[in-house]
Amino acid sequence: MTLDAGKAPAKQRKEFAALSVRRAAPFPDPDFDIAWSPDGSAALWYWSRARVHALAAAEPGRRKRFVAEALYAGSPLEQGIELLQLDDGFEARAWKAGRLCASRWWQGLPSAGQWRDFVRGTGQALEPALPLPEPQAVALAEAPWNRQATGTDKLQLSGLEQYLPKAAFALVAVFVLVAGAQLGSIARAQADIWRAQSTATDLDAPLQRILDARDAADQAVAEIDSLLSLHGLRPSTSLMAELVRLLPGKEWQVRKWSQPTPDTLEVNVIAPGSNPETLVSSLEDSPMFKGVTAELGRNNELTIKATITAASNAGNDTP
Repeated sequence: MTLDAGKAPAKQRKEFAALSVRRAAPFPDPDFDIAWSPDGSAALWYWSRARVHALAAAEPGRRKRFVAEALYAGSPLEQGIELLQLDDGFEARAWKAGRLCASRWWQGLPSAGQWRDFVRGTGQALEPALPLPEPQAVALAEAPWNRQATGTDKLQLSGLEQYLPKAAFALVAVFVLVAGAQLGSIARAQADIWRAQSTATDLDAPLQRILDARDAADQAVAEIDSLLSLHGLRPSTSLMAELVRLLPGKEWQVRKWSQPTPDTLEVNVIAPGSNPETLVSSLEDSPMFKGVTAELGRNNELTIKATITAASNAGNDTP
């Protein structure tokens, strides 16, 4: 098939060609070879990858690369139609402005009717006096006549087989160098650990006693903190008594008493004529409360919130 990719960006022409082959191929696994022209047009040969692999299964070699035979037979023409005799069959080609615009292969020499149909299919007028040309015997060349021949089945790996041993040796050398560097780093780190342990063992007795005393002090601090965390908070009766003592006057009434958490207190009281700022100051002066706030609501309702201090921090608490 032929393809006009002149309007596609140069870097995307290969993907454009692959998409065109997938659309045209009657099988789900197309592979292709391609010959590009300077104007962006291309001639493509495509085949079923699975079928070719099956046909070449008996051929020797672990790595196999498939290309279009037409790219290795003959040479480009600027203009005209030619008939090539290959090792197996005959191929007709039509050239326009240096690009291949049609190609067809026959098992045997084409008949006059087959030749006429091919020429008409190229879009060129057939001259009545133009006979079937004499086939030109050609042999397959070592390199394609179009150096831009590419494909989708590892065609870019052409010739890599000869470099595989050197590449493998280079990879092994890099691995050995990296592994040696890592082993050296591990050995140096282990040596540093052994030297540090030896230095710690050789410490004199006074310094060792200082270190032991420091460890003992740290353990004692941890035990003290643990015991203090077990110390209970103040009982509710003590908190109520302290609040009664601090509330001014006698014309007040507790409507709600709650402790959302063991160390927080929230009380709603009805206190006509009370001053929230004075009450907050009084509660803050108490060793039982801290972080006191007071909010005055409707109908002389006052909401007091405070944090309860631990009994161990009481100092001179009032019994």
